[in-house]
Amino acid sequence: GAAGGGGTASQVTSMSSIAPEHGRALPVLPDIGRKVMAKADVRNPDMDWIAVIGRAIQAAVAVMGWSNKEAAAKVGVDDAEFGKWLNGTRRPHLDKVIGVDELRGPFLLALAHAVDDSGVIVTGSIQVRIKKVG
Repeated sequence: GAAGGGGTASQVTSMSSIAPEHGRALPVLPDIGRKVMAKADVRNPDMDWIAVIGRAIQAAVAVMGWSNKEAAAKVGVDDAEFGKWLNGTRRPHLDKVIGVDELRGPFLLALAHAVDDSGVIVTGSIQVRIKKVG
């Protein structure tokens, strides 16, 4: 019984050595005053990008010679949803559009044509220059 008691006393001593000193107060944080809701800086875009993307999808579908119903099936959405993408009332799922191999190139070219005023030169192909480091 005495050996067990010795172990317990040792544990109590080591536990009490990590406890904060008595009388030591925790720091008091300053009052920050009235709570205010954070506001986001929402910019008005100069272009309705959802509609631009919808028109680019429509142009790519036309290049492929598909009906909207056929394109919707290939993309994996129903006709009504796909129509909302095309007319700009619903944000398109670009991963689904780009995920269709046949649609990817025509869509990216149509999108490049749509933003040609931003310094993009459309020549019928997309080229990427990679700078060598070092």
